[in-house]
Formats: sequence, C-alpha cells, structure tokens
Amino acid sequence: MRLQRLLLPLSLVTLAAGCASLPKRLEYTQRHSAAVGEELRYAVYAPRDLGPDERLPLVVFLHGGGDSADCFDQAGLGLRLDQALAVGRIPRVVVVVPDGELGFWENWRDGSHAYRDWALREVLPEVQQRYHTQACPAGCHVMGNSMGGYGALRFALLEPELFASVTAISAPIFDTDQMLEMADSFWWGLLVPFERIWGSAGRDEVARSDLFQRWKTQADLAGVRLLITWGDDDRGGIVATNEKFREHLRAHGIEHIAFAATTGCRGTPSSNWLCRDRSSRPAEPAPQGTSQR
Repeated sequence: MRLQRLLLPLSLVTLAAGCASLPKRLEYTQRHSAAVGEELRYAVYAPRDLGPDERLPLVVFLHGGGDSADCFDQAGLGLRLDQALAVGRIPRVVVVVPDGELGFWENWRDGSHAYRDWALREVLPEVQQRYHTQACPAGCHVMGNSMGGYGALRFALLEPELFASVTAISAPIFDTDQMLEMADSFWWGLLVPFERIWGSAGRDEVARSDLFQRWKTQADLAGVRLLITWGDDDRGGIVATNEKFREHLRAHGIEHIAFAATTGCRGTPSSNWLCRDRSSRPAEPAPQGTSQR
C-alpha cells in the first residue's frame, strides 16, 4: 500500500506529456466561485468504469501560468491515463484540474481573489462528494506544474492536514532573498500584481513563506510526502532553485524524491509542459538520502 501511494503522484509525473490537441476526455463543470467572485471551471478525470461503491484516491492538479482546466485534455493525458490503467501501470485514481487563471493559487492579500479557497473549499469537497473519493488526508494528493508547482507546495505548507503527498513539477522554489528581489523587479512588476497578491511584505513576513526556512526537519512536513522534479530544458533559474532545494532537503535529512527528467523538448519554452516526455528515465540517478516511503 505504501508503494502504491508513492506510485500515484510519480506515475502522473511520468505521464505528463503530449503535444497535440486531442478529443476531450475529462468532464467539465462551470460554476460561480464565491472565493474568486466569478465563473470558473474545473475538469475531472475518472476511470470510465468507476463503480458506485468504489472509493478512489483524489489528485488535485494545479496548472501553470497560461494554462487552464483543459490542460489535461490539451496534452491528451486523459487518454494516456486510460491506457496506463488498462495495463495496470498506475493505480486507479480521480484527478481534478481547477481553473486558477494567473492567480498563483494564492488567497490575494487585497481580498479580491481567493484561489486557494476556491480549490480547497469549493472544488475539492464537491468532487469528493460527486465521485465518492477517499477521505483526506490519506486519500488526497496535490501536484502542479510551474506556477501550479508553486501552488502545490504552498498548499502543503499551509494546509498539510489535507494531503498525503505533494508533487511539484518545474516549480520556482525561491528563498527569501530571491522572493524579495523578484518583488522589487520592474519587469516582474509589469506581469504580476505583487502588492495585490502578497501585499507590501517585509523580510520577516516573506520568510514565513520560505520553504528553506519552514521545512528544516521531517516533522515540519507534518507527514506529507514530497516529490520535486524539473526538466533538462527548464530555464536556468528553475533548475538552480530546484537543485538548491534538493540539497537543502538532503542536508536536513528530510525524506523526499527529487530528480531532473530528460524531457525530449530541446528548444521549447520551459513553461510548455505539454510538449514534455517525462516517461523517459531521470537524467541522473536518484540522489542518496531520498526516500520512497
């Protein structure tokens, strides 16, 4: 059972591939979000033969910047999951992909948008009830790519009681100095409304969001299992921050899985995860000190 829980997020990472727009496989729901104050969608993947009394694990997948709830269908992942399930490659699972716009999966400081509450207070319980999934935390997992990887780590940090595991794919994992530098950047400021999302935070407040500061012992993860992965075609900053965080986890004896994946998409933008083939073997051996608990 422990190995199966590990294989669930790991297998979804290896299937995160595809470049063509394919027929829709997921089921879409559009509803008003009180947390965000607008109409939003979420998409759900469930096995075609899901039984009425079957209780499966639930994975909350947070998309990256520029993607939306249809990112699984755009990548053909629903069909790939069907194929993997048919040959027993992965455990049976339900996956929900909520819309997150460009909200960084945060509850904005100005109170205008609460994307974390949308995902966890509105979407998650609705999907749990509709698809009769397993109870959290043992039956719930969170994962995401890029901006969504950042969001997944934030969810695990702020609400670890909801999840058994967190998987971050090509996530920006910044320390306090890097976060402050980005917030002060003129160019980043043109793209991201920092003050609306995070407010005018000082160093002490920023440090409270710094995983290098918050996760220093195994107990700090509150039982959440951790996997981080990045691609060999990622921008240098993503590679560097993930490698730095891996070394931090090793140095503090924190159980984790971390690897760089050969993506097969040389020359594509690092944010274009739809064109990555993560079914290839890791670009380097699993480092010592990792755990497959």
